[in-house]
Amino acid sequence: MTALSTAPAPKDLTSEVPGAEVDGLQPDSLRTDLINPLKLDESGLSLAKAVAAVACALAGLTSPLALASALDGRWTGALTCSENTANRSPSFTIPLTLTVSGISGTSDRTDGQTVETFSYQLAPSGQLDIQSQGRRRSDTETRWVTRLSGHAPNGTLELQGQMFAADGKTRVRERCSASLSRTTGTTTTAAIDQGTPSLSNTSLNHKNFQIREVAPKTPPKNQAATTPGPGGAPLGEGGVLYLPEDWLLGSGQPWHYRTTPRPQAQPVPVRPASPAEAPIVQRAEALMQQIESRVLVLLDAGEIVSITTTGGIRLDSRLMSASMAKTMTALAAGKAICSGRLSLGQRADAAIPALSGTDLGAATLRDLLMMASGTTEPGERDYLGTTAEETRFHLEGAGNLERLLATPSQSTAQRGVFSKIKPGERFSYKSRDPYTVAMMLERTVGMPATRWMQEQLLAPADAEHSAIFATDRSGYFRGANDGMRLALIDWIRLAIYIDKERQKDSCFGRFIRDMGSTQIRAPSLVNHMSGYGYFTFTENAMVPQSFWAAGYGGQRIGWSTETGNSRIFMMFSNSADRQMDLIYPIARDWMRLGSKPRN
Repeated sequence: MTALSTAPAPKDLTSEVPGAEVDGLQPDSLRTDLINPLKLDESGLSLAKAVAAVACALAGLTSPLALASALDGRWTGALTCSENTANRSPSFTIPLTLTVSGISGTSDRTDGQTVETFSYQLAPSGQLDIQSQGRRRSDTETRWVTRLSGHAPNGTLELQGQMFAADGKTRVRERCSASLSRTTGTTTTAAIDQGTPSLSNTSLNHKNFQIREVAPKTPPKNQAATTPGPGGAPLGEGGVLYLPEDWLLGSGQPWHYRTTPRPQAQPVPVRPASPAEAPIVQRAEALMQQIESRVLVLLDAGEIVSITTTGGIRLDSRLMSASMAKTMTALAAGKAICSGRLSLGQRADAAIPALSGTDLGAATLRDLLMMASGTTEPGERDYLGTTAEETRFHLEGAGNLERLLATPSQSTAQRGVFSKIKPGERFSYKSRDPYTVAMMLERTVGMPATRWMQEQLLAPADAEHSAIFATDRSGYFRGANDGMRLALIDWIRLAIYIDKERQKDSCFGRFIRDMGSTQIRAPSLVNHMSGYGYFTFTENAMVPQSFWAAGYGGQRIGWSTETGNSRIFMMFSNSADRQMDLIYPIARDWMRLGSKPRN
């Protein structure tokens, strides 16, 4: 006898096609042509197996007994099925444990809500076919049928199939898949059903997690379909901010710095949405079909709860930071402060001799982190502060970042009504200030800033995949705009690491808390946010008690400022900046679930 266990079936499976006739348990792909062990005693079973072996040998086939022996054992992993096409209920993932012994077998699984019968058959080709029939305990008829087939290449059992209604013919979930590894010991099972999850511990992690895909509002545009705006930043139809798809998912320039992959990185755990979380997850999925966004991620306490994309993005897909790189540059500066290499009061010209005698050189690290160097302010809707010509020459051509910062257009103070604007006096958003912080890192940490970023942020975050840091041709880290490209799973790891460090009583923890609190007023630049910390946005009117990394086109990572609240919201987009009044309520409600009750 065999044993196959899963979590309780999701609720939505019970309403696939009400009233459909129950098909038999003998589809052609699962027929026990040679034997049916449930109808034979032990001696008859042995004889039947022997006859089967002889028959296969005479036919020139590999013995099914040998194939069965190769698959014998306990296999553990997860079963994932796509959205229900009949009632649009969401995709689900459940842990799955299969014990294989012999050519074929069957077993029943029951729990407080459901009863399910599993049958498997091993074909002479080595293909393993599985069918399950399930129902609610309160029912007498089958409510769903799942069929899977596959092989075990390289020691991993890979199964593909579909889910059907009770008639065994009407397809209700287009794609089901299972990936199982041979294991020993016991396995705890729990459902990851967006409607009625169990929160018991499971072995699920990002390696056996399937991203939820929904249909996009419109196909993403590449750069060729955009027009250049101020400073060369691309604009979409109607002059809206737009991050082209070939930028968002691009690989940077050949001279950019690439880190070494770390395949030994620990998997990121996954847990099911709770009953309180499920409506927010469903709202997030619906929202992604209405806006020009590519990925929306909901995290809690270091675990993935939900990832929704509009297709074509995997966990190892690299995504560009846009100006969220500024926030990461601030974090790298915080590491330098805590290691004694820098201080908030250190002037830029003390670290960068090329700025001696300039107005930019008089700005302190704190002034720069507040985006308040006092230097020439960009024009309206110019988020760069450099011209397209400056970018081509200094950041992509014969010049370099240090020479760019020393030019009069970058290093001269902005004139006020009566005098120059002093450092620290006024917020003015531009790439110049993070460029300067990145150059201060180059000159003080004893290694290139790219390596410092890798060692001080990516390594402790346990980043797995190769990252790309934007540099000029001299190798100087740019620290802004397109400064970083990380795999989606490593963005998740980094966001979790930042939150964990934020809550520690340490130098770096205190720096992050200061970084996420208002240091200077920043009205009217980014919708709904009126404060600025250290290269982060604060005072989000729609998401109280939060701070944000924000990037061109709608890139966002939001953290709570509350102690003990580890809810994180993450988004990568082409053009969602203008739709934040729809996006932030989801982030707000997500973070509220982590708030502690107040007396």
